Amino acid sequence: MKQSSGDRNRGRGGAGGNAATTRPTADAFGTGTVALVFLGLAILYFLPAFLPFRHIYGSDYWAAGYFFHEFISERLAQGDLPKWVPYVYGGLPLFANPGSTYYPFRWLADLLFPVSRIYPTIFVIQFALAGLGMYLLTVELGVRRWIAFVAGAAFQFTGLTMSFVLAGHDGRIIVATLAPLLFFFLHRGVRTGSFGAFVGAAATVGFALLSFQIQSCYYLLLGGLAWAVFCLFDHGVHRRGRQLGVRVALGLGAVAFGFVLASVNFLPFLDYVELSPRGETGGRGYEYSTSWSMPPDEIIGLAVPEQHGGSVFGYYRVGEAPSEMPNPFKLHTEYVGAFTILMLILGIAYARRDRRWWFFGGLTALALLISFGGHTPVYRLFYELLPGTKRFRAPSISFFLVSMSLVAMAALALEALARRRDAVPDQRAATGPAMPRLVWWIGGTIGLFLLGLLGSTSGGDAGAAGDLITRGWLRFLVFLSLTGAIVWAWARAKLPATAAAVLLAGTTVADLWVIDRKFFETREPPSEAFAPDRVVDTLQGLEGPFRVWVLPLQAPAGYAQLPDYLMHYDVEMAGGEHGNQLQRYNQFIGAGEQTYVDWSNFLELGKFMDAANVRYLIAGVPLGGVPWRTILAERGATIFENTDALPRAWLVGRTAVVPEDRAIEFMRQPSFDFRSTAVLPAPLEQPLPDAPLAGAAQVTLHSPDRVVVRTSANRDALLVLADNYYEDWRVTVDGAPARLHRANHTFRGVRVGAGEHEVIFTFEPTKLYVGFAIHLVGMVLLIGYGGWAAWRWWRRRPAPAPAA
Repeated sequence: MKQSSGDRNRGRGGAGGNAATTRPTADAFGTGTVALVFLGLAILYFLPAFLPFRHIYGSDYWAAGYFFHEFISERLAQGDLPKWVPYVYGGLPLFANPGSTYYPFRWLADLLFPVSRIYPTIFVIQFALAGLGMYLLTVELGVRRWIAFVAGAAFQFTGLTMSFVLAGHDGRIIVATLAPLLFFFLHRGVRTGSFGAFVGAAATVGFALLSFQIQSCYYLLLGGLAWAVFCLFDHGVHRRGRQLGVRVALGLGAVAFGFVLASVNFLPFLDYVELSPRGETGGRGYEYSTSWSMPPDEIIGLAVPEQHGGSVFGYYRVGEAPSEMPNPFKLHTEYVGAFTILMLILGIAYARRDRRWWFFGGLTALALLISFGGHTPVYRLFYELLPGTKRFRAPSISFFLVSMSLVAMAALALEALARRRDAVPDQRAATGPAMPRLVWWIGGTIGLFLLGLLGSTSGGDAGAAGDLITRGWLRFLVFLSLTGAIVWAWARAKLPATAAAVLLAGTTVADLWVIDRKFFETREPPSEAFAPDRVVDTLQGLEGPFRVWVLPLQAPAGYAQLPDYLMHYDVEMAGGEHGNQLQRYNQFIGAGEQTYVDWSNFLELGKFMDAANVRYLIAGVPLGGVPWRTILAERGATIFENTDALPRAWLVGRTAVVPEDRAIEFMRQPSFDFRSTAVLPAPLEQPLPDAPLAGAAQVTLHSPDRVVVRTSANRDALLVLADNYYEDWRVTVDGAPARLHRANHTFRGVRVGAGEHEVIFTFEPTKLYVGFAIHLVGMVLLIGYGGWAAWRWWRRRPAPAPAA
């Protein structure tokens, strides 16, 4: 039978070349040792975030992530699944955007540390897995272990995933760092048919999906599918009917089981999709889907990220006005380091006959075309042909596949170079270059970037930004030269493989670390960063429930960076930071075309704000000519009381049945009064009487998943609760189940009779409970299989050699 390229590589010693020179190298770079090294490097990198009185910073994390994780941890500590979040945008289910709520390592971190240490713990684990995954993948591809170790270090610290830390994008980090592991398990599964390999693939898919970074997972599954198909052909499995069927079935089963593990997120979310601003049929348009595309000329950031800058460099695109900046607050870098760039170029000379090298080159090209988004006409094909693409934005998220592929190509190139070196007689290696062309390729690569440096100094870029660009080119040239010198010395047999591995890995980590650290910050701990200000002190002394509206363009200092800060103190907001809130609520407050909300109904018609129980408005400056009473006025913060605000719950005596698509327009009419009439999409079981209504409603309990209201009335009425409606809310009146209505387009309503009644609203998301149960069963099966596999390995381990 004809051997595949992978089988042939492994037949040659794969992980170590010839036996005489490989055994010490393999021992020095065994899987266990390498895993500990990667874990140690991750701990060292993130150690500042674990120091006393420090707290990791990330823009989205500080804006919202920390406060949501705090809410999740509090609910779990109370023995309840976190379900409904009442603090932002009128309330919404947590599964609208659960993030990493059910990610296993998040639960582990929650058990061991306070909330402020959850993110650093996840990052330590994920970046250790990133290095280990790339190491395992490249060893599986036949690369010798010392080269795989260098590749693991290069991917562990690759700029893109490390720079996601500054943005606080834990989901993107989870998916990107798991990518090599998935490719490893798929290759092992296709090559050997091992059931355990497909279980590993299933676990990797499931863990990635549990991050709930749907878009990144989408790209990961696309890349994994392409890789699996390639492996089937590369190993000749496509010609073996029975083996082909078994492996395809196992692969599909692995993906299916991955979704089983993530059912706690996706099962309840399926019903939510059509109710979210991102779930509109046909998407929000091509312009929305291509927003935050990667400009093609930023590809130079693979080597010199300073060239186009970004927020951490203090500028973006020298000479451009802010309105011309495609990504004005770019918080990431595409940097892959000198080692990867040098090996990529050397691969053209030494690895171009390797089909795997070309596959990763093709995957790089595909991911780049997706990342470029609307900057090329090609993305229109993806937009029209790839299912789900119309509901995504920021296609540049797919770039993590580029980073992974380039590092894999670098490893394959260095392995090809090593095989070429092994083919040279030892005496020639000792007296001259093992491969005469190598010095020219390395020198040419350095010369190419030297020309770039000369171009940057003569291109007219002046000032601090121009100096930074020049220093960026110099920095890269220094590390490129160091890397080239190590490779050249190893090729001339001046360095043994172990020394070359240590030097290359150390240089690569140092190279990437210089850039990565610009995207890693720690700040004061939550007790200081989120300490109560005068606004909080004032609001906590007021009787609730009520909502506050932090005016978007006039927020107090710091509130723009901490939009969910008040959530820390259980203060409910009319807005906040979320990004996937209920679209009906967006429409009620004023849905925007370019943004999710434009607040037009609040700004133009105060009655909408009144009906949403917005009793207090917060501004950073005093506002003249407004009718509200000022209850706090000091430098930097003003609180106004909206004395016309309706209570959280009230009774109305009339209803109007209006189709959903006309409800907002109907309520905007000057004659419509929220105090006396409620808009319903369907009629009540029985119409309300015409007699005058006298009565009141009082909220006696308002918790995330349970609201209790006491009512008294002289006749039947509709109770309106100004909290968002969702079908999983249940209501009882005096203990008897009652029908829950959607009132005023987005709030809750229930019919109550004359006299006094107790109305209880409870949030009971059945699909969340079912999804959580399925998730637990899947985790038990996965852990059980892992324990059984470990026991088998222990039983089969070789016995120690007898003492001499």
